[in-house]
Amino acid sequence: MTGALRRILPVFCAGCLLALGCFSVARAASPTLKDVRTAIGEDLVAYPQVEGLGDEAAQQAVNDDIILRGDIAKHLVSLSALREGGQGLVVDYQAFLKNDVLSVTFAAKGQMPNGREGQAFTALCYDLRTGEPLKAEELFTDVAGAAAQMEEILEWTLTEELSGYLKNSEFAPLPMDNFSLGEAGITFYYPASQLSLVSGYAGAGQFYYEELADWLNWEGALDRLEVKPQALSDAQVKEAVQGMVAQGRLPHVPVAIGEAMPDVVAKYRLLREPDQYPAGKYYQMEDPMFRQVLLLSDAMTSGYEHSVVEGLQSTRANLFGIRAGSTPRERWREILGEPEQTAVFDEDLAYDYGIPPGESDFYTFGGYQLRLHADESGTLHSIRLMK
Repeated sequence: MTGALRRILPVFCAGCLLALGCFSVARAASPTLKDVRTAIGEDLVAYPQVEGLGDEAAQQAVNDDIILRGDIAKHLVSLSALREGGQGLVVDYQAFLKNDVLSVTFAAKGQMPNGREGQAFTALCYDLRTGEPLKAEELFTDVAGAAAQMEEILEWTLTEELSGYLKNSEFAPLPMDNFSLGEAGITFYYPASQLSLVSGYAGAGQFYYEELADWLNWEGALDRLEVKPQALSDAQVKEAVQGMVAQGRLPHVPVAIGEAMPDVVAKYRLLREPDQYPAGKYYQMEDPMFRQVLLLSDAMTSGYEHSVVEGLQSTRANLFGIRAGSTPRERWREILGEPEQTAVFDEDLAYDYGIPPGESDFYTFGGYQLRLHADESGTLHSIRLMK
């Protein structure tokens, strides 16, 4: 690497800022984020800073805390001391800002501040009205009870994925002080010493807001995020399902049918080698958003380099009230009507497809086929969407 590339180059990106109208100077601007990046070749340290907050003291408090708890100064020191051919370092982030609530998640990989190679997630949440960090006690009505429930859910739902984890595979205690907020739910990030993956990334557990509805405090920050599940009429549910399916999507799954598998794997990381089923392969992604969610693609034996996402399957999905694990067949038929086709899966066929014996109802919306599979009790087990 040349000396020119070795110099630290701060880059201030204005792309994240919301444009202000001609007359906006006269009124208080909404808070926005400035993306601050320092790069040396392919190595990088990036972090956000809040701008436009009416309370300058609160804004400064948040910005200082992001740098402090994000270990930005330490990472910048590591970045400046990297040697050619060494471990390298990339510190990047994802941010979610809505109605004076900010969530920032740092992902650091490479040379850590202790000089060793590693990976870590650091999640920070703030109430921008006060400049104070948001704590779990403000989000949950019973933190201990909620944590125990989530630990049990992770133990139960991820046990089958343990082959994808290294020796560090403890789900308890849940890291209640290291969480992020998003449009879909809450994610808790473990230290790598407690839960780690084959890829070298630390593990995490993600929960949809509706999964935690009985434990959440819907006032305060969550009220301002506007994420409380809303009750819909049967007609509204059917319309919402039709609209979502017609886009080739399932709720909360950040991938749509038709996306290129190489791009999906690069972004969300493959947890393990794909599993075969009669018509193709199941892909399990490592990102916590994909807990109990499989991506379906073709059965090419040469790899996925030329494959696309051909289907989505979830045993965790909630189709606007039609929920895997609880909704009976009679109920979804009341909402969606009689299926176009019903198929019986005996033990042998069900085994081939990785589902329990039972019956599947098929519906078509907008060129996509929706399969709702009921186990032998008649309860919805999984939701599958195919082109």
